[in-house]
Amino acid sequence: MTAVVLVLLGAAGALKAAFVGAAFQYDLENPRPALAQVPPHVVPPATPRLARRVVIAIVDGLRVDTSYEMPFLDELRARGIDSQAQSHYPTYSRPSYVTLLTGVPPSASGVRTNSYPGTVAIDSLMDRVAAAGMRAGFASDYDPLPRLFMAPRAGYREPEPEELREMEQEKDTPEAAGRRIEAELRGDFDEARYAPWPGGFRDSAERLIAHGDDLVVLLIGVVDAAGHAHGGASEEYREAAQIADRALRHVLDGVDLSRDAVIVVADHGHTNRGGHGGLEREVVWVPLVLVGAGIRPGAVVLGAHLVDIAPTAAALLGVPPPGHALGRTLTPALTLDPAQAALVAGLDDQRVGRNQSIVGAAEAAARRDQLEERAVRLGLVFLCAAAALGLAVWLRRLGGMRLDLHVLSVGVPAFFIVYYTLIGTLGQSFSPSLVPARGHIASELLKYGAAGTLVHILAVWRALRRRHSLGERLAAANGVAWCGLVISMLSAGLVWAYYPPPYVLVPGPRLLVLIPAVLISVACYAVGVALTQVLEVIVFFARSVDPRVRRVRLTRSRSRAGSLGEEVEAILVDPDEDAL
Repeated sequence: MTAVVLVLLGAAGALKAAFVGAAFQYDLENPRPALAQVPPHVVPPATPRLARRVVIAIVDGLRVDTSYEMPFLDELRARGIDSQAQSHYPTYSRPSYVTLLTGVPPSASGVRTNSYPGTVAIDSLMDRVAAAGMRAGFASDYDPLPRLFMAPRAGYREPEPEELREMEQEKDTPEAAGRRIEAELRGDFDEARYAPWPGGFRDSAERLIAHGDDLVVLLIGVVDAAGHAHGGASEEYREAAQIADRALRHVLDGVDLSRDAVIVVADHGHTNRGGHGGLEREVVWVPLVLVGAGIRPGAVVLGAHLVDIAPTAAALLGVPPPGHALGRTLTPALTLDPAQAALVAGLDDQRVGRNQSIVGAAEAAARRDQLEERAVRLGLVFLCAAAALGLAVWLRRLGGMRLDLHVLSVGVPAFFIVYYTLIGTLGQSFSPSLVPARGHIASELLKYGAAGTLVHILAVWRALRRRHSLGERLAAANGVAWCGLVISMLSAGLVWAYYPPPYVLVPGPRLLVLIPAVLISVACYAVGVALTQVLEVIVFFARSVDPRVRRVRLTRSRSRAGSLGEEVEAILVDPDEDAL
């Protein structure tokens, strides 16, 4: 009965922890950030238009070192500015796209992972271009980036994030297709060409540039795909960079650099093994090349960040920067005189100061709310821990559980040692970059959990082999189950208490792995406990009712008793102080 109770308790905890752990990546998102709840800070541009058109080419996943192996990109560097920029944590693609086009980092935009379910509710570069009576276009064969920049048409309700997620994830039924078509949403891009078929990107980009849109955003995904598949240090990754370089040469051939400006940048890099999301140098630092009209050739640009791209592009087009932006115009890169540069910097200071105060106030309020809720949750955790301890004392007195130190020292740590060692080694030192392929971090952690579960079952089985009494063996197995469940569930409880959603503040890189890892460890450990307990119960009943097993056990008992009797008789016949 003790074994059954432990299995049921473990199953309940496992299901809850599994659902919470799987939802963690979605819980990170903040569809209603503080900046979205205030009007954008928009002021007239301080300088005249510097370029007829601005082309922003995003080479997804391109590392700085690999970018210097691209001949066409080197040609652009020689004619313009060769620099680098820092991406923003978490260094995932869609959050970085939003950063590039709004000037707002993931912590303040609310877009923290590639699973963001809704649309961006903050001011964008496309909004400023449209307000100035200009046009903006997009072309890619890799990611439907414009999906992030949608808004309800006049007079219609803005759909909830869950509704948008369901629309995207629904199967291609007539009902689902009808919902997507009838959705009253409009995009920020005047023309969006998402062409995921052979030749689609080059054809779409050429047509877009020939059309003469004032702002053109190009997204090239071949490098990122190779990084996920083969790693950032692979030959395949370098070959993909060459393909992207040739595509840039072909597409930008129609750009007149005497009148137009080109900005080539990446959203993030890749680790040697593939993956991004963390703060590894090769992931955070990306190439930044500026060339063309309005760009000062050979200028030195230091300390650039992705949030600075949108304000800089706005200055080139002579439109106000996005009103929610936290980035600054890269004035050293532009052909501005000192007075103009100082005027632009002053307006940037006003906008950034106002927006930072809004974000800071929201973060301070979130910290206060978190502290209040943490006290309540910690009380609940300690109450549950006391109940678990009382249950253990009661079960031990009934004889249903035995805390055998030898069995505990082998059975309990096995899972946790294997699980967290795999995360620390294969998981690239507890970094969000641990997922080489594009996917959910929970699915990667489950692989390590499965390995730990298997080792746990084998370790407990081996530790219980020498227990001769069936009751003693099952009671010791119950002790391992209880101890491991308490350790894993207490850890999950503390995580639940200290870091509850919603996450206005983004957890650090290690916590971004440890929080779901702890939750998923409960699920995996509970599965291991259930399998172990079921196996032990089967062994218990099989050996209890099998007459052959009973005869063998009786024979062994008689043999041990006989041997012990002979030893006692020998001592009595020839007493020896040491023997006695």
